[in-house]
Amino acid sequence: MIHSKSWGLLLLLLWAGSMLNALIQDSAFMPPVRSLMKSSLIARNPWHEHYASRLRDEGLTHPFESSQGFLRHLKSALLIDDEDVNLISYRDQESGFGADLKVLAGYEHSFIDDEDYQFWYKGLDLKASAGKRLHLFSRWYNGAFYGNLDAAEEDPLVDGYFKRFNQRIQLDNVNGAISYDAENYSLALGRGTFQISPSVSGSIILSDRVNDYAYFLAEGRAGAFSFSFLHGSLMADSTYSTMQNNIVNDRNYPDKFIALHQMNYRPNQAWDLYLGESVIYGNRSIDLNYILPNSFWRAVEHNLWDRDNVLIYGGIIHRMNPGLTLYGQVAIDEFSYGKVFSNWWGNKYALQSGIAYTTVNSSTNLEITAVRPYTYAHFQNHTMYSHDGRPLGYPLGSNVANITMEHYQVFNDFLDGAINLSYSYRGSEGSDWRENYHDVFAGQIDDAEVKWFAGEISRDYAISGYLGLQLFWHHELLLSYQGKYLEDWQHKVSGCWQFKF
Repeated sequence: MIHSKSWGLLLLLLWAGSMLNALIQDSAFMPPVRSLMKSSLIARNPWHEHYASRLRDEGLTHPFESSQGFLRHLKSALLIDDEDVNLISYRDQESGFGADLKVLAGYEHSFIDDEDYQFWYKGLDLKASAGKRLHLFSRWYNGAFYGNLDAAEEDPLVDGYFKRFNQRIQLDNVNGAISYDAENYSLALGRGTFQISPSVSGSIILSDRVNDYAYFLAEGRAGAFSFSFLHGSLMADSTYSTMQNNIVNDRNYPDKFIALHQMNYRPNQAWDLYLGESVIYGNRSIDLNYILPNSFWRAVEHNLWDRDNVLIYGGIIHRMNPGLTLYGQVAIDEFSYGKVFSNWWGNKYALQSGIAYTTVNSSTNLEITAVRPYTYAHFQNHTMYSHDGRPLGYPLGSNVANITMEHYQVFNDFLDGAINLSYSYRGSEGSDWRENYHDVFAGQIDDAEVKWFAGEISRDYAISGYLGLQLFWHHELLLSYQGKYLEDWQHKVSGCWQFKF
């Protein structure tokens, strides 16, 4: 039986980490292939981090319990040490409950010609588990950019709410979840982002390169079949002006939601086939039609008078041997059976295929993606395939063909790195998910046509890489480079340091 003091601490941790992160294994939300590039130490997706409660002293441990304890914590924080010491830890062996609280601090400096900027931040990191099934996680940080603020606004960390002052940009964020992972099912409630389908250049189905959002997910497993369900609360990209008071209008964001369900069939270890749907809807409360996971949502959306944004997708993963994986997926935004082989603008779809070779210390990926014009676009603010001003679909947009190669290498226990090369061939027409196609094709929705790579052609070359160094147990260093060629080369070099204790 769990002691009353353990229940009290558990409730405290649940409250302090009200946005906690799940660590569900064998999940559709953890694809076997993803990009391992890093450009920031605070921007990493905690969903990919594993946590296991380590054996420690029974009860509460902290730096101020004794002079020896303080010196032990100080030594671990400042020197090279092979012991992972936390600021505060708690263990109850009888219940199997353990929790660790760490503090975060970091500095990141970006060099962009004459547009340098810096980012200072601090935060808290909480991980806990009760037995082998209940896991909790929460990460919060608060920071400020200094230097060239116009350049800083383009930083990937500025993906949601922020305040700009005369000499700084202030922002904060929190993510995490509480999850329960049983033998045949998993449940999680939290705040975070997910990638659906294997990819290194970005998912064509659901991208995790956006601001965090609140979600509920559930997964069930029965033999060769598994079923996954997600429902999340999104931020609309702009407000609606429905009041005479502009102060009210500036905060009048319509409700916006995403729902996704997916079925996987794994007849053996070599093959994995999946089929699913996602839908963006809003400007109303949660719709129970999209809570029912075992229905055909495209038909549901038609019976709701065709006002939501539904995406149908499917894919296949083939593990040829333990180190070699082939994958491919297709996402269909809209189509007409009678016009499927025509250039009708409404034939909106995306194709992606790749190969990944993985060893104990490395991985090499080659991937090709093609996205038709106007894919992901819709005609209402609250149904755009986006979250908080960033696309939830393919991060490189539509009307584009891309080839990406990435190599990741672990050199030794304290040094790793990666390099990513990318080439994109795109047309300007229908390349932006924010375009309202009712405006673009006014009066000709049923017969307007658009060809691949319509509009002005551009060829984009990109290269990025990083080296990560962890000489100290509680200190981590990162050196990254990003280069992009449009009409000329643009370079960005970043140096990052993070302290976690």
